[in-house]
Amino acid sequence: MIDNRLNYSNRTLRAIANNGLPLKIKAQWTENDYWERRHPDSDEMDCVAVRGWIVRINGKKYPREHTDGDGNEDWTYRYTAPKTEEGMQTAIKHALDSARLTVW
Repeated sequence: MIDNRLNYSNRTLRAIANNGLPLKIKAQWTENDYWERRHPDSDEMDCVAVRGWIVRINGKKYPREHTDGDGNEDWTYRYTAPKTEEGMQTAIKHALDSARLTVW
């Protein structure tokens, strides 16, 4: 797994990618509520609870590949691994895969 190749320092993980790029990786568990209108012409709102991991690699936020119905990036998407150290490592692994990076 990844944690043998990452150095922990103040919750910022540091690693070197196989291509030589130094990586600063931060993982954050978030619990947010987003409100959306049921219909564009009404004031009725639905609460959407979003819980999961956001990972930043060199300042870029992951997950990135999801879009809403209009083709815009959906920043409410999260990695939904459990809120544990192992879950954080799983989220980081998925973010590294999404960024097409591997660490040595």
